[in-house]
Formats: sequence, C-alpha cells, structure tokens
Amino acid sequence: MTREVRVAGSTIGDRIKQARQQAGMTQPELAKACKWASQGRVSNYERGLREPKSGDVALLAKALDVSESWLWTGEDGGGNVTQLKQRRTIDGNAELVDHEFIEGDEPLRPDEVMLPMFREVEFAAGDGCTQVIENHGAQERFSLPRLSRAGVQPENAALAVAKGDSMVPAITDGATIGIDKGCRGVIDGKIYALDHDGMLRVKRLYRLPLNRVRVVSENDEEYPEEVYSLAAPDAPKILGRVFWWENFD
Repeated sequence: MTREVRVAGSTIGDRIKQARQQAGMTQPELAKACKWASQGRVSNYERGLREPKSGDVALLAKALDVSESWLWTGEDGGGNVTQLKQRRTIDGNAELVDHEFIEGDEPLRPDEVMLPMFREVEFAAGDGCTQVIENHGAQERFSLPRLSRAGVQPENAALAVAKGDSMVPAITDGATIGIDKGCRGVIDGKIYALDHDGMLRVKRLYRLPLNRVRVVSENDEEYPEEVYSLAAPDAPKILGRVFWWENFD
C-alpha cells in the first residue's frame, strides 16, 4: 500500500522532487535507497536533464512509497491524490514548495562549492535554433578537493550533461561532465566541451598546422573525424577542457 501523494508537478522531475521532499529525504538519501553511486542521477531527473528509464522509476516509486503511475503521469489509479503539503501559510494562502535548481537540500559543506551548468537553450524566436549558455539558474554542488586534485580553480569550473553516444564508451549519454573554462588551449588527445553553432558537443581535439584542429569522437565508426580552422566562422568554440565525468547506468 503506497502512501498518499500530493498535487502533481508539471513534469516527472517535479513529482520526483515533491515525493522526495514529502518523504523527508535528501537527494543523497534517495540515491542510496535506489542503490545508485551518487546523487547526480536524482538531481538530473529532478531538473529534467535526463528522462528516467522505466526501471529507475520503479526504484524511485519503491523508495518514495508512491505509485509508478503517479510518477509517470501525475495521476493515480487508486484515486489517492491529495493536496500538496504546505510549507507555510501566508494570509491564509498556501505557499507551495518553490522550484529549485540547487542539488541537495542540506547546507553547503566547507569542502563543497556550487558550480554553474552549461546547457543548450532555444532562442526566443522559437525556431528551433539553440545557443549554449552558462548557468541559466542551474547549479550543482561539487567537491572542492576534487577540483584541487584536477588543478581547476573553482571560478573556472562548470558542469554540463553530455548527450548522445558519440563519446561512448568513455562518456555515455546523460553523463555529468566537469569543464575547466580556464583551459581552452588545445592539448592533443584531451577531451573538450564545445559550443558548435549552438550545440553543446564533447570531443577529443588534436592540433594541426595552420591553426586547424581535428575533432574526434570515441565512437568513430558512427561519427567520422572532422577538421576545422579555428579562425573559420563554422568552427566550434572551445568552452573548456573536460577534467571529470560521471557515467550513469
């Protein structure tokens, strides 16, 4: 028998977050209950950066003691949808839980820092064209010792989510990557995050004469090598070197 759920959010990520907060769980606690290595997967699901797999939804539903159908659709076959728990009441009106982008509910520890996220967003014209921007309100906590070991200054660090299978097996679809914005010079064979005409790409780069660069995918059978002159208008813009990534199952 699942416990009662409250008013559904507009997305599955909203509902995961609502159910987690109503269960009194932090993101790390929910990840542990689902037997996941880190809270990053929970954060990505809640913020809509990844679409949950059916198996993960089943794990979440069990850990949060809600029905899978409610997580998927916001509707529950048992008809047990009740009102969202109020955070507090102001002048008799319920204040709902605010939408948040910060990963984790617990206070920031001395050995952590909040890092901005790179993401693709659509231009205001709505014509399907995108641009790569930093932050846009999204942040995620990250380990300061990990930054120190990688030789990355906190003010130069940012995060992003890799899309597609072009870098498999090194970096899988949906992996969270760490980007050192202070390292934009090409070091042969290193992985870089690129803004390529509004598309966020992750590739290995190699220098060539005449200010050209080879853009190489791990999955080179499906994604052939590309060559660009860095001075050309169609060349990718280097956002920074990828110093860390975390793959998910």
